[in-house]
Amino acid sequence: MNDNTKIEVAREIMNALIANEAKKGFDFNNKKLITLLNEENEMNNFNFEVIDKIINQYSILVKRV
Repeated sequence: MNDNTKIEVAREIMNALIANEAKKGFDFNNKKLITLLNEENEMNNFNFEVIDKIINQYSILVKRV
């Protein structure tokens, strides 16, 4: 998979996870939401370690949502 495809797939995964957490209400004490937002920021800065983590680990969570 080329880098552009990885970024697009990771973006869709993050959008789904953040939306699911945000449904519960935005709260700065929600550590899971804050972690997702920080990792989204790293993804937007083209940190490919985080992008690979999103694809390999978080894609499983999207299937469960």
